[in-house]
Amino acid sequence: MWRRSAGASPRAADDSDIPNRHTPVGTPRAIDRHWPTPPKVAEPGTAIASAVPPAPHAPIFDIDLMERLHAEYLSHPLVPVPPGRTATERAERARARLLDVHREIDLADQRVLEIGCGAGYEVWYLSHHFGADATGLDIIERAPWKELADDRTHYVLGDLTTARLFDDDAFDRIISFAVWEHVAHPTAALAETFRVLRPGGLAWIKANLHRGPMASHLYADIAFPYPHLLFTDDVIREFMRRHGRPAAGASWVNRLSWADYEARIRALGFRIRALRFTGQPLDEEFYRRFESVLGRYPRTDLTRDFFEVVLEKPA
Repeated sequence: MWRRSAGASPRAADDSDIPNRHTPVGTPRAIDRHWPTPPKVAEPGTAIASAVPPAPHAPIFDIDLMERLHAEYLSHPLVPVPPGRTATERAERARARLLDVHREIDLADQRVLEIGCGAGYEVWYLSHHFGADATGLDIIERAPWKELADDRTHYVLGDLTTARLFDDDAFDRIISFAVWEHVAHPTAALAETFRVLRPGGLAWIKANLHRGPMASHLYADIAFPYPHLLFTDDVIREFMRRHGRPAAGASWVNRLSWADYEARIRALGFRIRALRFTGQPLDEEFYRRFESVLGRYPRTDLTRDFFEVVLEKPA
């Protein structure tokens, strides 16, 4: 192992055992200063043979292929029963979500912030069922806020990454359900989360990963996986129009992998207390058909839809 001698200049922590790259190892043999001339070849870039078999012909990712794939997967869609959107269904989902989080980080009688609170039912249940002083934050104000707000149930319209909305150490708990993937500046949002969380406080974050099969957020209308990786938004919009749906492309999702998130989380000073992924096994037949595109991504990333992480701000 290489070691610095006494009195050597300090060096970066990650290269302390690497010799100075400008110091030769041993004495190089002297070579002739005159270079020989290689044989002339008319077309030096011409390929003669390959150790790799030729790639299969790449499909054309047009509306016709999209229609065929959708028809193929209608009998076994990616998400058999998409989440409901009625007030009753949203309230039921809010209760289930909060109980899951409460099992991991105690929410009772805490100062709780929900980032990306949407309609705000979770915030209302936090104050009315868990006894929390609860605040919901979103960049869009929703109709139920005025009806749900009271002395312990607060709603804030604003962008966490562009305004200093809360005091330092203002919350004991921070939660967020499937919102972080839509944040344009996720590192800045994590930094603000660290700032407003009290020392010893906990954050529970669930986020969709861009390389997962569900990241288009269109699984209620498109039956097959990875439409956002395979097709352009123009093709997706045409498909939606043909099927009588709003002509929208895939949802905007930042392209961070879990490795990207983890690096940012640790750099900010968070401790990772718990981590799990939800997803599904890779559809091998589908992968082989479209390996020309899907093969660009790590196979593990293609199986991960969401991560759920518990972060602690050290005391």
